Amino acid sequence: MKALSPDGSGIPAAPPLRVRLLGGFSVTRDGGAPSAQRWARPSARTLVKLLAVAPGHRLHREEVMSVCWPEADARAAAGSLRVALHAARHALEPELPPRAASSYLVADGALLSLAPGLVRVDADEAESVARAALRLGHMPELSAALGLFTGELLPEDRYAHWAATRRGQLALLRERLLLRLAEGHLDAAPERAAAFAQQVLAASPAEELAHRVLIDALLRQGLRRRAVHQYHVCREALDTELGVRPAPETERLHRAALAAAPAPLPHRPAAARARPRGARRPSAARARRRAGAAARPAGPTGPAPHR
Repeated sequence: MKALSPDGSGIPAAPPLRVRLLGGFSVTRDGGAPSAQRWARPSARTLVKLLAVAPGHRLHREEVMSVCWPEADARAAAGSLRVALHAARHALEPELPPRAASSYLVADGALLSLAPGLVRVDADEAESVARAALRLGHMPELSAALGLFTGELLPEDRYAHWAATRRGQLALLRERLLLRLAEGHLDAAPERAAAFAQQVLAASPAEELAHRVLIDALLRQGLRRRAVHQYHVCREALDTELGVRPAPETERLHRAALAAAPAPLPHRPAAARARPRGARRPSAARARRRAGAAARPAGPTGPAPHR
């Protein structure tokens, strides 16, 4: 049985709408007619994306117009916005009657918003679960939270300035999860700690804590030379990107790696070094003849007598 609209009109209530931003944009509904998979107007799709990444999922009409139609005059931009709103409402809610208000896109004077409670954005859920997991600090919750970050936020709009702030917030939150997981696995599973730290460094090469965890994890696995190498990678990244030197904790790990490193191989004596290229190794028979000649008594030193 379908739920009825809370306004008492007797019209079935709209099912929840799920907006996916991580790994690429899409919208789905928990029931009712499916949302459009192909949007009639790109501006309608962009409008929903803008509201999905905005704080509180709310924007002023002029903010939307400045992003979508920056070159148009105010009158033309307002007309384009009306067309985009109409297309977006029917893409999200294909069964919407003409002139009916949208269940998901709310217009309140100059403000546009996604309906709270009905529209659920995957990035919001990932953020909420991640922050709760970081407060608790338990490995299972941290791992589950990391699993919700299923991809980059709107990769198709990677260079869009309006998505940069939200993308940066989520990337930083994911990095914090990875670092906590890396630190939490150092004792029991240093190889997993190293893998988490390497994921951080792939995106943030100058993140010193990730370098430090990776050096520590390598030391715990007995990989001394790799730990020393990682210290130098860390030092170069910090100098290049930030102009600073490693912290005392990182230097301490470097000294520990040097102290625990195996002694260098001794130099071979000169006689054991490789022969010049092309030189022939003396055969055993030749060596015996030389040894026999050296053992025979020496003859007279003067000239041989005449016969």
